[in-house]
Amino acid sequence: MTVTRRDLFRTIGAASATAVVASVPAAAETRTAPTNALGLLYDTTVCIGCKACVAACTAANGLEPDTELSGGIWQMPTDLNSQTKNIIQLYRSPDGAESSFMKRQCMQCVDPACASACPFSALSKGEFGIVEWAGDRCIGCRFCEISCPFDVPRFEWAKFNPKIVKCELCRHRLPDGLQPACTEVCPVGAVIFGSAAIVVARISYRP
Repeated sequence: MTVTRRDLFRTIGAASATAVVASVPAAAETRTAPTNALGLLYDTTVCIGCKACVAACTAANGLEPDTELSGGIWQMPTDLNSQTKNIIQLYRSPDGAESSFMKRQCMQCVDPACASACPFSALSKGEFGIVEWAGDRCIGCRFCEISCPFDVPRFEWAKFNPKIVKCELCRHRLPDGLQPACTEVCPVGAVIFGSAAIVVARISYRP
């Protein structure tokens, strides 16, 4: 049997179309946070930018303070990095007339892109809805860095045995009845820790 060039392309095209149709899900999957999920409420109108939360986070997680900009004197990270899981940044309007502090850290997404992108499930949604990193599964591919829409996970380039660094709500402190270090030290209560359901309710409430 002779197969013409046209027949070959027609067969390939039909097979490709069938594969595409077969890969389309019947309906979009809707995910929800677990009932015991924990969360943070950050109030920009209360924050004074003292950055006590930044220093406390570094100490509680055994990280080296980022003092590069200060010549080894003060902790002065400009963004999240392999030494910084939590940071307070100052944003100004283009005309400089308005400004606001902003707390940046892992959002503990309900459907985390980092976990979906990881080929060995080194990142997964764990207890209390916390997105956890498991070092014994990580191969250092850094797909989590690329996939995160919030640019949160950071790779320890300077370490011989590098980790992926991101906020995990100080999950190592929770079994002892402690809260995340950043919420514990905030002098004005700008960051509140607790049940995600209560946090959402407080966000929705407008006195």
